[in-house]
Amino acid sequence: MSYHLPSDETNADPTIRRPIDKWSGRLFLSPGLVLYLGPGGTAQAHAHHAVQLVCSFDEPCVLDLAGDVISARAALIASGVRHSLDCDAKRMALVLIEPHGVRGAGLEQQAQELARKDLGGLFTGFDVEEVDSVEAIGRRLLAPFVGHEEPVPRLSESVEAALRYLEGAVAGRPRLEEAAKDACLSPSRLTHVFSSEVGMPFRRYVLWMRLRLAAQEVGAGANLTRAAISAGFADSAHLSRVFRQTFGLPPSALMGMTVVGADWPS
Repeated sequence: MSYHLPSDETNADPTIRRPIDKWSGRLFLSPGLVLYLGPGGTAQAHAHHAVQLVCSFDEPCVLDLAGDVISARAALIASGVRHSLDCDAKRMALVLIEPHGVRGAGLEQQAQELARKDLGGLFTGFDVEEVDSVEAIGRRLLAPFVGHEEPVPRLSESVEAALRYLEGAVAGRPRLEEAAKDACLSPSRLTHVFSSEVGMPFRRYVLWMRLRLAAQEVGAGANLTRAAISAGFADSAHLSRVFRQTFGLPPSALMGMTVVGADWPS
């Protein structure tokens, strides 16, 4: 599969550019990772557990990082840093990755070391139109920080059993005790092993799965109320609150995006 960033489109009069809707690109979702490609926009102040890479391929972005305002074509934002984003770029990428596991740990350390620096020079000449897959786009964006050939950890049979349980239970009320039973481990042992292998705590992973499911439901045409209930949230207000806290955007922003599932490891 290939993905092409939107190019500048013009009317019959070449001096007049057609407006491009903000946050109208593609959103790729996989456990522990979000990849957005397309036009930029505004995200209100928020903080999340993920490390974030912001990369603009034309206009610089204005970032407020815990009160420090910078203009940059690319920046790394460490886990837990409250930030907002304003970017009029017609072509940009956002990568959010959990700060655990093989990729995330190294990315978190560098996000702290490179805080508030413009990293745009690392992406000079970067062209996603030359890349054949979502996986390759993500790997190339992260390569300046974590390398091209990072090892991919294998999951144990116990964790795989817990993940199978969650896939079937996420829309309801998944319980650690039930997952532990399927994994043939005690709840405390599963908590430790799950966090180590998957890269995030069990309950955090459940919330991530629910947000992913809600996004997929909206992408398939569901309204926010139906998407919220289908994903295990109490109602659309609950979904909206969690979504804003996590991404700085209302879940209605999803309606302007093309939502695609992407199963590559985080």
